[in-house]
Amino acid sequence: MMKKKTITWIVGIVALGIIVSLPIILGKKNDKSISVKTSNVEIGNLSSYLNTTATIKSKTIKEYYGPQLKANEVNFKVGDSVKTGDIIVSYDIEDINNAIKQAEIQYDNAVLQKQELINQKQSIEDKKAKDEELKNSNKDLTHIDKISESQGAAMALQSQSGLVEISEEKIKQSDNAINLAKISLDSAKSKLSSINSNIVAEFDGVITAINITEGAIGNMTQPAVVVQDIYNLKALVALGKYDASKVIVGQEAEIVISGNRIKGKVVYIDPVAKKVQSATGSDVILNADVDILEKVEDIKPEFDVDIEILLAKKENILKIPAEAIRSDKQGKNYAYIMVENKAVEKLIKLGLQSDMEAEVMEGLDEGDTVILNPTAAIKDGSLVKEASVGDIK
Repeated sequence: MMKKKTITWIVGIVALGIIVSLPIILGKKNDKSISVKTSNVEIGNLSSYLNTTATIKSKTIKEYYGPQLKANEVNFKVGDSVKTGDIIVSYDIEDINNAIKQAEIQYDNAVLQKQELINQKQSIEDKKAKDEELKNSNKDLTHIDKISESQGAAMALQSQSGLVEISEEKIKQSDNAINLAKISLDSAKSKLSSINSNIVAEFDGVITAINITEGAIGNMTQPAVVVQDIYNLKALVALGKYDASKVIVGQEAEIVISGNRIKGKVVYIDPVAKKVQSATGSDVILNADVDILEKVEDIKPEFDVDIEILLAKKENILKIPAEAIRSDKQGKNYAYIMVENKAVEKLIKLGLQSDMEAEVMEGLDEGDTVILNPTAAIKDGSLVKEASVGDIK
């Protein structure tokens, strides 16, 4: 009898539980509301950044190309500091000096050869004048011997008449020889004056490359020495064609390295883009220089760093999370606000945008509740409810 009463009591409790929970279960089955997460339209500040990477470069870098001469002395090595005026490499210019001496000798010889021809011509002219004088001296018979002598001289001069003509031509040839020798001499001197016999540091810095050794001949295809100021740095940013139009000189930036954020500023943008090879083929980039405004010890040239360039900033504007925006194929932007558990579609006009937020210029009011990440199931008029924990995964 006691056992029968216990069973009846348990059945009663179960039945009561079913009666109590049945409306809830049925209510859930009939509830067609879509669970959504929401946020409020608010007034605040908004900044838009370009997040990209950059390469650290020295602001002052000099590549020194040496002459094709033998290096006598290399006075520094990679990593050494140099001061303005330090002689880094000295070259042997003995061959050039010898070439100048040879050219000077050839020039002097050409001048002497011309002078010798002039002297020969003058000697013949003097003999001709003397002969003419003897011919006119026939008043005295005592001059007969002289006349005979003169006739002999005339015959000698006759045989030399051809020599006079050759000498005229030779004089012209000697002038040409002098001119050629002068050209060779001037060329040798010009070569000496155009060659720097020493590579001299033009500023204080550190040697980052040396491509010459003592006794070796300089190679004109690569710099013999590279000097950089490794403490006065900039960040070089390669902008793609979609980002290039957003960046202008004067924009603020932050360089992120080793967890530190360093202030910077865009100071220069290349006037033209250039093609570079990449893993996928070739890309077109536009280089921009970002000045690093703070001294940092652990940053070195050629480091890759993250950089954020401030493209625009607005204060006290109406804004919503970027997650609340839906765009159609025509490029129109929409947002859904929650009004009395219904989704209301709003056509909106956007202004400044960042990765996380967007300025709303038209279509929403401060305090509106916008639906985040609206799915395709949400339409204008759809029943919605605020999601509880676990409703949205």
